[in-house]
Amino acid sequence: MSQQSHTRLLSLIFGDLTQPPPVNPFTALAEKNMSQRKFQFGDRVRHVRRPEWGIGSIVKIEPMALNSQPAQRLSVRFSNAGLKTLVEANAELELVTADASNVVMDQAHPVNEWENLSEEDWLEPLARRKVEEAMTRLPPEIRDPFNSLRKRLVLCLDLYRFENTGRSLIDWAVAQTGLDDPLSRFTRPELEQLFEPWSSQRQQHLGRLLNQAKSELSLVRELVASATPAAQQAVRRITVER
Repeated sequence: MSQQSHTRLLSLIFGDLTQPPPVNPFTALAEKNMSQRKFQFGDRVRHVRRPEWGIGSIVKIEPMALNSQPAQRLSVRFSNAGLKTLVEANAELELVTADASNVVMDQAHPVNEWENLSEEDWLEPLARRKVEEAMTRLPPEIRDPFNSLRKRLVLCLDLYRFENTGRSLIDWAVAQTGLDDPLSRFTRPELEQLFEPWSSQRQQHLGRLLNQAKSELSLVRELVASATPAAQQAVRRITVER
């Protein structure tokens, strides 16, 4: 691709990023489904897009109106993020029941049984290999063909909130493992080493999604405009490399 083509494609995707970002792309879908999901005081929930927050308990519910429709304002205390106030129609919350929590966590985090592993088990090559595979695996939601391309792009771009530095690295490890304290099982250098192949897979998958969306530049532009600077830079890098 020529430099002129690169420039034109970047312009089509990014446009004028000084303009206000578009409405959250999940809002319409959330509003459509909000009447189908009602939470109660004491419910245990997980934020689908922020698994690093851990499991939360609903401590307060306030009725409200959103676009003339009844909704709920939820105060949720998360184990790793403290108290958060969320509008249930816009929040990606899923209910965690007492009977199903272990099943859900095992599906989301196959490494959730690590805390039961003995030191001998932990050092076994097969166990270690499975741990590394789980740590470098991307969330299934961004690969699920039954999810719309829009949703997969949003979720993939959202993964660029994780960086190989500071608290962000720990948050990434929590999201990958379901462990409240990943440093109980990993050293920081180990986490940094595991983050690299995960980061590479994230970039490759974003490239595949952008390729699928090459005939929908308006969609890409909308989503990129509301993405983080790190995600925008990733899109630029992929675009220039093509």
